[in-house]
Amino acid sequence: MADPDFSVGSNIGNLLRTIGSWSRPSGRGLFMFRSMVVSSSIAVLLGVASAATFGFLTGSGNLGFVVGSCIGFVSASVQYYRQCLRQALVALEEHPRLIQLHLAYNFPWLGYHRLGPAQLSPEYWRRSLARQGNLVAAWQSASGALDEIHDRKTQLLVDTIVKESVRYKADRVDEIETAKGLIEE
Repeated sequence: MADPDFSVGSNIGNLLRTIGSWSRPSGRGLFMFRSMVVSSSIAVLLGVASAATFGFLTGSGNLGFVVGSCIGFVSASVQYYRQCLRQALVALEEHPRLIQLHLAYNFPWLGYHRLGPAQLSPEYWRRSLARQGNLVAAWQSASGALDEIHDRKTQLLVDTIVKESVRYKADRVDEIETAKGLIEE
């Protein structure tokens, strides 16, 4: 069973804070770090595949590796950002006050602590690339709290299902005993 106090995200966030305060709980720095890891991984895979293909076709895979890895890094970075933005917008819709708290914490100089209800809607954030970047950073820093909310909701749902199952089984036992009693009579 996993240690509940161990969290890769928080450990990476702590590392980033230690090496230069890139992040205030873990927003911007954590996004940059995760983006680099994802993009570099895809760049290596696509670069090696392109090198093999170019090597087979031309006898030398150097140019294939350079082109493939560049395309892989850029496309993975863009796709990772777009996926993070989609998840951040969903989180904003579901938990606007939590995201506002992390916006204000990550960017205290931008006045996000004064946002009104209309400004906490996804439509407001779709209009500006700068705000979208801030939202993604806030979502990254709120990921621990969002995970905890999800875990608690899941536990409540499981508890409800178990209680219903126990009640159903108890009702079935009563029905079976009643049926046995009728058969014996």
